[in-house]
Amino acid sequence: MMRRILVLVAIAMCSGCVNIQTMALQKGQGALSTSTKSIALMTIEVSRADDSRYQPFPAIVWVTDLTWGAKEPSLRFQLNKKTAAVESNGRQLYLASLALSPGRYHLEGISGIAAAFPFVGNFFIPVVADFEVEEDSVSYFGHVAAIMRERREGEFRAGAVIPLVDQAATGMISHSWDVVIDDRSASDLALFKEHVPALVSVNVKLEPLPPWDRAAAQQRWDGNAEKDPPDNATDSATTNSP
Repeated sequence: MMRRILVLVAIAMCSGCVNIQTMALQKGQGALSTSTKSIALMTIEVSRADDSRYQPFPAIVWVTDLTWGAKEPSLRFQLNKKTAAVESNGRQLYLASLALSPGRYHLEGISGIAAAFPFVGNFFIPVVADFEVEEDSVSYFGHVAAIMRERREGEFRAGAVIPLVDQAATGMISHSWDVVIDDRSASDLALFKEHVPALVSVNVKLEPLPPWDRAAAQQRWDGNAEKDPPDNATDSATTNSP
């Protein structure tokens, strides 16, 4: 399954923006409503272990709605660098806020680009974590940190193998991802409230995701997962240039 997703991401990143949703919250926002949809909060940090000039920038959060049974729609949320990126202790974090109806969801992963003249690489970080959204709520689901490093034989790749020249030059074929999901609610919620005043008086539920499961991510890559990606996944992605 993961091999197929990587190919779909590569195609989608060349095909423009279709059905991309913006973040639920914006910097400076003074009011919010959860009467129609609840809001899922998380912070995202993507980096690279080496000093390559092809640094990864996240662009799309991929979420699957599990309440639809066999017809699971893929939801895509854009991480706009201008409105979602913040600096914290010398690191760049992304404040992700997803507007979702109450129900069960699967955080498939995060796609993005690594660009520097003359090549543009695309990547996909498999998060593969389930979560549940309650009605009329704002919930914090954790901090997702992904580090791109040299791939060992047999491991899933950082990105698709096509287009071959760009993916090879930017290291997407020769690298993989290590992911850490943890609860940094104290510092993360302070950042959210600093940049989004509407959250200051909101009771945010703490619902941290489980630790990252590399075996599950590898299983997706190997094609052993029970479910295929949604049919509309090819419509999905856009990026923000670094």
